[in-house]
Amino acid sequence: MRDIDEVLRSMNPVRTGRPADRSGLNEILSGGRNAGTARRVHTRRRWGWAVTAAAVTAGVVGYTVVDPFGVTAQPALAVTPAPLRTQPSDRSAADVLEEIAGRVSGLTDTRPTPWKTEHFVSDDWALWTRVGNIQVTSAVIPERRETWEKPDGSSRWNMTTLAPRFQNQRQRTVWEEAGSVGEEPVRSSGASGPGSGSTAEPPSTVEGMRAWLADGQDMGPGLLYEVLPERFQDHVFSPAQRAAVLRVLASTRGVVYAGTVKDRAGRSGEAFSLTGRFGGLPNKRTLVFDPRTGDLLASEEQLLDDAGKLNARPRSVIQYSTFRTAERLP
Repeated sequence: MRDIDEVLRSMNPVRTGRPADRSGLNEILSGGRNAGTARRVHTRRRWGWAVTAAAVTAGVVGYTVVDPFGVTAQPALAVTPAPLRTQPSDRSAADVLEEIAGRVSGLTDTRPTPWKTEHFVSDDWALWTRVGNIQVTSAVIPERRETWEKPDGSSRWNMTTLAPRFQNQRQRTVWEEAGSVGEEPVRSSGASGPGSGSTAEPPSTVEGMRAWLADGQDMGPGLLYEVLPERFQDHVFSPAQRAAVLRVLASTRGVVYAGTVKDRAGRSGEAFSLTGRFGGLPNKRTLVFDPRTGDLLASEEQLLDDAGKLNARPRSVIQYSTFRTAERLP
């Protein structure tokens, strides 16, 4: 049988620079395997992936992974976070987005010029999260990633796992019985040199922003929902640029206003969802924006009724990000 690591490496968009290659990766993850990892690496104007895979043995009750301390039983179905709770509304997405864009476009651009560093902080979790080379399915263990990027595209980052999270005591008990993986924080760091992509300011017109986000790709709604979280974590936008982003979203087919919501950091925002099969399985993707500033606060991906061969229940959240900080420093 062909080594899945070789298959995933052959699909690594770092080699091609094409973000659309993710769909093939998702087909592998949702198809012939129960577990895999695909971690996005934030790079200015480039899409990068660090890809690994975990070999698992499926069973009726659960599956096992091998760690340095022996064999640890994991649940058959992964522990996943509760979805964001939106307050439904019958308003159209286009109307709400245009309302926010009109408010944001009148804000003053307070970003320093010139600038030395852009600083980003986010909390991220995905179904394929690994801690200490173990794919943890007995707990939700987010990662806090802090990144500093310079105008030439060089960057450095720190990552720390956060405290395990559970929806009930039973989940905590299962995690403890599975070895309490992630009980102690795991830290890592790295750096990269100057990038080869453009670091020029993006346009503030709607069509200009649409082309900048697409970066030469045929960008449909699904790819837009993939690209926007990346761009808000490798660029600090001006108010006019944020307004243009919102208007691009407003003109995108299939986007639905899901209502107001509090994100996982307790902040109020406006949620906009897209339902489709982008990446393989039927899913709903949600973006949450600050109605005052137009900043992206959070993103979330949720399975619908078909979980494929993923070890998760239908309607489970399989990935989320909470964007805490995006600032330009002089």
